[in-house]
Amino acid sequence: MQYLLRQNRVTQRDLAAALGMHEQTFSNKMCGTRPFTLRDLIRIADYFDVSVDSLLGREPLEVA
Repeated sequence: MQYLLRQNRVTQRDLAAALGMHEQTFSNKMCGTRPFTLRDLIRIADYFDVSVDSLLGREPLEVA
């Protein structure tokens, strides 16, 4: 996910806001202290226009 953030020049704060999530909650999920939900992953995949499988590393990440 860090790769997607860098490639799209999006901050964690920006993505958290777009997902309707508190910045600290998102940070905790990025650090692994809280798990991402399936809903989170779907929304992140939609935001970056990638598949959930690519976020999970099950297929190559193809960024337009």
